[in-house]
Amino acid sequence: MLAFPASASAAGLETIIQDDRLFLHQPKESVAQSMADVRALGADTVRLTANWSSLAPAADQKTKPPGIDLSDPASYETARWQRLDDAVRLATAQGLRVAIDIGFWAPLWATADEKGPRAKTAVNPQDYAEFTVALVRRYSGTFAPPPPVGPAPPPSEDEQELDRVLGSVPPPPGVTRAPQERASEEPAPSPLPKVSHFTLWNEPNHHALLMPQWTPDGKTASPAIYRAMVMAAYPAAKGVRPDTKILIGNTSSSGGATAGGSGPVAPLRFLRDVACVDENLRPRSDGDCAGFTTLPGDGWAHHPYARNMPPDATNRGRRSDDVLVGDLPRMALTLDALAASGRIGEAVREIHVTEFGYETEALGPDRPGVPQDRHAQWIVWGERMAGKVPTVKAWAQFLLRDQPPAAERVSESLRRPFGQFWTGLYGSEGQEKLAVQSFKAGLVAERAGRKGVTLWGRLRLGDGARRLFIERSVLGRPWRRLTTNTPQGGRLEGSFLADGRESFARGARYVRGARYRLVVSGMPAGLPVDVVGKAPKAKAKKRSAAKRRAAKRRS
Repeated sequence: MLAFPASASAAGLETIIQDDRLFLHQPKESVAQSMADVRALGADTVRLTANWSSLAPAADQKTKPPGIDLSDPASYETARWQRLDDAVRLATAQGLRVAIDIGFWAPLWATADEKGPRAKTAVNPQDYAEFTVALVRRYSGTFAPPPPVGPAPPPSEDEQELDRVLGSVPPPPGVTRAPQERASEEPAPSPLPKVSHFTLWNEPNHHALLMPQWTPDGKTASPAIYRAMVMAAYPAAKGVRPDTKILIGNTSSSGGATAGGSGPVAPLRFLRDVACVDENLRPRSDGDCAGFTTLPGDGWAHHPYARNMPPDATNRGRRSDDVLVGDLPRMALTLDALAASGRIGEAVREIHVTEFGYETEALGPDRPGVPQDRHAQWIVWGERMAGKVPTVKAWAQFLLRDQPPAAERVSESLRRPFGQFWTGLYGSEGQEKLAVQSFKAGLVAERAGRKGVTLWGRLRLGDGARRLFIERSVLGRPWRRLTTNTPQGGRLEGSFLADGRESFARGARYVRGARYRLVVSGMPAGLPVDVVGKAPKAKAKKRSAAKRRAAKRRS
């Protein structure tokens, strides 16, 4: 019996899946199945949204409820939290880690908005800190929510809107709301599972989630608002639970309008302004930066969507402050410099990709959908690009299933007027896309110099060694097993071992017109992939003086 030595492999990035429609807005039995599906896909973590305006008391009122300690989880109505509590319990039961966004939107009484829904203007940092403390206490592993008493409270405007977009239909007036019906069947309340990963807000550089983004004279406004939120909430949460990991940022990939506009602030500009530095990373002490102290956090979260372009696409010129997946090295350099100068905490250097995906349906004539075979290849290539940045610690898949259009218009967005997203691994009815296969066992073939190709793979097949083969087809000829070695060289091998939860890298000679596929022993052959990346340009050879004179005479 032949023995195959292990390849050069490494632990894969933490894998995060978010799908609020399936995890927070469906019947409990469906949520349980979705969590089992996530586990079967080999992911590590589910990301859930703790929507403040859905969970807080009197969220649609302009006056904050008096006489209540809103940093105490027992002060909140249990029924409002049932969906989130269920999702945390069900994910934990599947052995999944839970990460919670503490965020959007805010209760009306915690903002400068005069009416809702979607209150988000000038969020009060102290109110936000109270909610953050209540959340980390609730999921400390020791808090048992009191049983609901009486009829469930009416859902807030924002919760009703989310139900319309994400698929649940609110019950008729006078009928007990679904969360009440989905209460735990346990005879007595048991402590909720412990959650240790949180993120402060979601996309604070985007006008849909935090306002204002800009001042009338064209300066940024959202960085100062968000900085105040972080400076209040982070130490408050750490004060009651030092064991938590609290990310900041969670930035959107792209910027928009300036000079008094209402579009998003580009993520690198947002980062610089949150850290109170100028374009050259020199400290600022003017305006809202007076009295600045180091920005705390345990990592920077980001959403490097590539706008349906290849993962190696980068931004320059007027979009140089945007950060697609190909721009993550620039974000890493900026974070490193800010940490070195003491503008941000050392831990904030870590980058956590908490959303990413490709849309397989068009979002308008200027952004066609990505074909399924390319989608399957590009999500693996994107992870490969991110993993090359040493400070990137996590990778994400946004949506388990596509989010279909809502029954009525819910946004002024030209691309998503009905709240639709097409980034799922499955279609909206649960039909598999090709990306399911590559998500579990994916391969990327990259040019390596002028003569080589690096074959990088990512496995999410569970613990234990797997025997792997790589096959090659040249110009449509039959597939043949390829001998490969580690990128550093060594003995050529027709097979190799890699752990079922790791990434691996192999090297081979570049052949023009070749396609590759990964074969895991005992499984069907993987999807064919083309070689990506470009070969370095050949250096022009210097001619000797004698050869130059001879060439001149011939001419």
